[in-house]
This record gives sequence, C-alpha cells and structure tokens, in this order.
Amino acid sequence: MYQRNQQVQNNFDVRNSIFSPETTLWITNINFVFQLDAQIVVKYQEKVKEKKLQIGTQYIKYSRNKYISFQEAFLTILRNLDDEIIGFRLEKNGKTIELFGQINNWIAILMKECVSLDFISNYQIVRLLGSGSAANVYQVYSKIDKQNYAIKVFDKSLSEKDSTIKQSIKMEIKIMRSLNHPNIIQYKGVFESNTQIIVVQEFLEGGDLKTILGDEKINEENAKQILRSILKGLNYMHSNGIFHRDIKKCNLMLRTINNFNSLCLIDFGLAEKANDENKYLYKYCGTPGCVAPEILRKQKYGLKVDIYSVGILGYQILFGKDPYQSSSTKETIMKNFLGHIDFLNIPEISNNGLCFLKQLLQDDPINRLSAQQALKHPYLSNEEQRFFVRNHADVNKRKAQSPVLKPLIFKNSRNSSPNGSPKILNTKIYFKAQASPYYQNEKIDKLSCSQNYGKLSQSWQLKNSFKKMNTK
Repeated sequence: MYQRNQQVQNNFDVRNSIFSPETTLWITNINFVFQLDAQIVVKYQEKVKEKKLQIGTQYIKYSRNKYISFQEAFLTILRNLDDEIIGFRLEKNGKTIELFGQINNWIAILMKECVSLDFISNYQIVRLLGSGSAANVYQVYSKIDKQNYAIKVFDKSLSEKDSTIKQSIKMEIKIMRSLNHPNIIQYKGVFESNTQIIVVQEFLEGGDLKTILGDEKINEENAKQILRSILKGLNYMHSNGIFHRDIKKCNLMLRTINNFNSLCLIDFGLAEKANDENKYLYKYCGTPGCVAPEILRKQKYGLKVDIYSVGILGYQILFGKDPYQSSSTKETIMKNFLGHIDFLNIPEISNNGLCFLKQLLQDDPINRLSAQQALKHPYLSNEEQRFFVRNHADVNKRKAQSPVLKPLIFKNSRNSSPNGSPKILNTKIYFKAQASPYYQNEKIDKLSCSQNYGKLSQSWQLKNSFKKMNTK
C-alpha cells in the first residue's frame, strides 16, 4: 500500500528542532487507556506487517506490553496523489515508524502531543487576525478536518538570538498542552519548519473584550458573567499550580458572539508554574496598570497575582475607566506600584459588587481572595443583597500638593512614554475614609479628620530604576 503512494517530502532536519524529546519511541509498563482502534499497516525498519492497534492520549499500543510513545515525536501526515490522508510518519530520537490505514480520527490526538511537520500541505491561511511583538496571529482553514482554526506564528530567528524567547515558546506550548477547560482556548498542536514555530488553536468567533467593550462600562449582570467565566478558568489553572500573569481585555475572547459565558482565556506567553522560590523565566512582567503591585515591587508572588488583574478588569468594565488613569506609562507603573485605587468617584454599584472588587484588589495578597473563594462570593453566587452604594465627589475637597520627585528611569524600555517626560506622582495621597457597606454607622477610619478626609504620607524610596518589563 505504502509503495503505491507518493509522499510529500519535508526538508526540515529534526536535528535542528528547538524541541528535544525526553522519552524514546518504544516504551513498556505504562497505564494505558485506549480511545480509538483501527486495522493498521506498519512499516518499521524495512519490515511491513498488518496489526490492529489502539491509540491513547500519548501512546499507541503495539503489542501486549509494547507501546509507541508519540509524545514530542515529529509527525508527518502522509497523502497520496489525490491529496487524501493515508497514514503518518513518527520520528523520535533517530527512530522512524510509518503507519497506514483509516487513521483520520487519530490525527487530532497525535497533533496535540507531537511536533508536526509540513504546515503548507495541511492548512491554508485565510487572513491576518493580529500582530504582536512576539508573534502574528492568522485564521486558517484545515485540509485535515475542514474546520477553521487560529494560528500563532513565531519567527525562529528571534529564538536563536535570544534563548529566553525559545524557553518562553516551549513553556507556552507545554502549558497549553496540559490545559483542558471550557473557559480556556483549546490547544490543537504545533508545527515547526526551518524558519517558524506555528501554534494551532481553536478559532474563537466572538471576538475579544477590548474590541467588544472598548472603554465603556456594562451592566452588572453582564459583568458577573464575564468575571465568573474568567475565574472558572483561573480556578482550574490555579488548581494545577499555573498562573497566567497577563489578564486583560485583549487576552479574553468569546467562543460565540454575544455570549459572555463562553469567554476564554488566551495568550499564555507569560504563563508559568508557580513556585515558592520565585524563580521564573520572566519575574518582572505583565501589562502596566493591570498587574499586582507585588510584581512591580519585585517581591515574592504567587497565584493571586491573577486575581488582582481580574479586579482591575472588573473595575474597568463596571466603572468604564481605568483605576490607574495617567498620561504616560511611567506614571501608570508608579500608581500601580503604590496600589492605591480610588473607590470614591465611581458610578452607582451594588453593595456586594463594591465589596467584591475591594477583596479582589487587596494590596496584601494574603488578604486577597483566591479564585475559588471569589467564585463562592455572594456577588457571583446570586446571593446579593439588592441595595446600592453611591459615591459623590466633594466639591470642597482640597487638592493635594505635588512635591518634586525624580522621574523613574526606564532603560531601553518599549514602555517609555513618547516624549520621555511623564507626569510625576505625589508622595502624599489623599483619601476619603469610607464606612463599610455592610454597616452604615461603622466607625470612620481613625486616620481621617472630622470632614472624613485624611492624608496618608507615603515614603516609598525608589532607589533603583525599573528594569524593562516583559509585556510580550
């Protein structure tokens, strides 16, 4: 059968791959659960035999206690002269095996675990969806299953110049491969060529929140759907010890149009396994104005950095403005560093909504809600008390004076402002003491004066300039 068919030759030498398989092609003594089976013609070491084989998540059962491990193997889909799929080739650690038969249903399983070759023979580019500093994103049409997908294309020459980029790509693929949740974009596979790494993902038709919402505020019911969907995805990730580190509107997409319950987390370029040593590929990273203060302060941090970013997003969609409004990136980072958020001059919001946001945006991560706790909060569990908190600006509030501060210095940073001269924050922050929404007559903060205003002196000594933030 295999002798009668012309196979597409791929000129990529797998020895130049950025991926290094950790296991051999053949393996024994595993716990195997099969998903599909088929009658297969096998070609291995110039020998041909026909066998009934079973495929599982990462293995193909070859005999009673002998398995083909295709995890991180190089996969080439084989076609005949009529461009029909007839089989596939697996290469791993210098060994090659070819399998032919009715294996079309096996391809999706293989692609998720393998490094696929010959993208052009299997996909057709439809249109450019977006461009970024690290990769371009396209919509493509699959010749394998006749479906639309999204691909993220990385330039390999960049990874050859910077080893951290190569590590980042490998980490992103490793994490996406391990995730399977309705509120997380589905990973489909990766292709490698001499010049590119192409990550295949599901195509989300509903668009991203930045495009859909812009800077407008939305009603609380829609906001709850969005926040609940994000937190479900994060709760799943955090239960597996993984954080995202870049939660923001453009990294949240809807699977179906106008359905906020179908919201998915995307872009895992900054995602990583959390650890107690605080050793990460990118320790100082994220999007200014959306990150937890402990990241900017270069303190140890954990999974709850994502929760702070969810709080920022909640503030944006409920109030229609950024909590750290500024005219430059440097000023945004300074405000984000200090972590002071104004809850005074905000639109009307329910009692539980305000309390919920404050608990997401706690400066101290110990006091901040976890994803699991946030999902159980009355605001999201439909146990909300139906009364509202109104915040009014005091027209007689005196303005804080602005003592002179030296500007932050951003060396070689793409986050610097266009004119290089950002506004400088005050070292003194004025705030209005608030009573708890639960108790109207709760004591006013002891730092405030009789007019409910106080002055809090901050003594942040920024001894060193910030290094470049990795925003991917």
